[in-house]
Amino acid sequence: MNLKIHWRLRSWPSPALIEAYRLVPQSGASILDIGCIGYHQYNIANHLGLAETKHFGVDWGDADQLPAGFTYRKADLNKEGIPFEDDMFDFVVVSHTIEHLENPVEFFSECVRVCKPGGLLYFEAPSERAAWMPSNLSNPEFFYSLSLYDDPTHRRPWPPQAFYRLSRLHGCEPLHVGRLYSWIHRILAPLSIPFCWLTGHRMLEACVWQTVGWASYLIARKPLNMKGKPGFNYYIPGRAYTIKVKPFRSLKAS
Repeated sequence: MNLKIHWRLRSWPSPALIEAYRLVPQSGASILDIGCIGYHQYNIANHLGLAETKHFGVDWGDADQLPAGFTYRKADLNKEGIPFEDDMFDFVVVSHTIEHLENPVEFFSECVRVCKPGGLLYFEAPSERAAWMPSNLSNPEFFYSLSLYDDPTHRRPWPPQAFYRLSRLHGCEPLHVGRLYSWIHRILAPLSIPFCWLTGHRMLEACVWQTVGWASYLIARKPLNMKGKPGFNYYIPGRAYTIKVKPFRSLKAS
C-alpha cells in the first residue's frame, strides 16, 4: 500500500509527530528513536525529505536488517541508562515506550540527558482514556489493544497533564501536549467501529484509538542553558511545597 494512503487510513504518524519533525533541523539532524525496532522514525524522516539525517536507535531485542547508516544499541532500559553520550541528539523520539518502564521519571531524565541543548523530545503513550476501554475480544491473535490492560507489560497510562508536569519538573519547556484523535474517524465512528467489531477487521484498533483519544503526546524542548542530565524539581505552583532532587544516578550503560 502507498505509504501516504496507509498513514491517512491509520492516522499515523500523528499530526503532532509531523509537527515535531517540522521543528527539527531539516538537514543534518541527529535523531534517536527509543523503541526503534521496525524503524518507523527512519521511514518517516525519509518520507518527509529530511536530508543527511543521522539515525540512531535503542531497543531491548537483537536487531537485524538495519537500514543503511543506522546506528543501533541494545539496552534493557529498566536496568540500564540510554547508551549514548550527553547532549548528542537534535530530536529524541519515544513512541509507546515509557508506559512499559519501571521508573519513568528516571527514564525521562535520561532522554533529556542525551538531547542537545535546544533540542526536541517527543513522547507518545496511552492516555487515561485507554483505561476506560473494554478489552479486545475480536480476533485476539492480532494482539491489537483496545484497553490499556490488553498489553500485560503496560504499567500506567499517561494523561497529557502528566506529560506536561514531567517536562516542567525536569526544567524543560513543554511546547504542546494533548490527546491524539482524528475528526474523520470521529465522524465515521458510528459506522466504522460497529463494522470493524462485527467483522473482526484489523482497522478496529485504529478506529477506536483515533475516536476516543486513546493516546496522548508531548513535544518538549531542552533549554539552551541545560547541559547533560537535569535535576528533578518537584513542586506545585502556588503552594509552599517544593522538593529539589539532584540528577538521578546514571544507570550503567552497556
